[in-house]
Amino acid sequence: MKPFTTKVYFLRHGELEQQNVLAGRSDFELSKKGVQQLEDAVAGLNDITTINSSPLKRCKLFAQQLANTRQLPLNIDSAIAEYDFGDWDGQSYEVLWQQGSSPTIGDFWQKPWQITPPNGESMNAFYSRVETWWQQFLMMISAQNTGPHLVITHAGVIKQLLAIVCQLPRESLISQNVFSISYAALICVDVYIDEQGEAWPKIVF
Repeated sequence: MKPFTTKVYFLRHGELEQQNVLAGRSDFELSKKGVQQLEDAVAGLNDITTINSSPLKRCKLFAQQLANTRQLPLNIDSAIAEYDFGDWDGQSYEVLWQQGSSPTIGDFWQKPWQITPPNGESMNAFYSRVETWWQQFLMMISAQNTGPHLVITHAGVIKQLLAIVCQLPRESLISQNVFSISYAALICVDVYIDEQGEAWPKIVF
């Protein structure tokens, strides 16, 4: 096949209506400021050909609006939903840090690969679903030769994707502690597809 290069833009959702909460899978909507943050972030993205989004409202509602405005195909994919914090989902950080239950939120942040939130998702399961989505996404890019692509998702998902692209150890704390993804942060990844159809992604600064 003829090699080619395309781009994947990862965009975190904007500011939430609810402040200082562990959002996780809770279906909070964006504040007015959050919507404006996303509008500003995509203002210069005039070359995107597809939009992919988490099914949570803080990503999906803006993705639907953008897809309608620009008449672009939209794919809503649960594989790029945020990490499921289980019983901790939607609670304020203040309340979580005051809880004396076991495990605590502090235990989780210390050892996320060893500790799973009550009724939540294990970090191994989270990493696996994000990694599987990414590999399938790269295969789609290779087969269809389309792009650039916009992916609207969450900080936790983007951190894992960056760790995968950087080939960081799966069970390290690096992906949680080194990357800081602000509201409406836009990260570009160049993807080179070689003659054998293999993808070679690299982060663009």
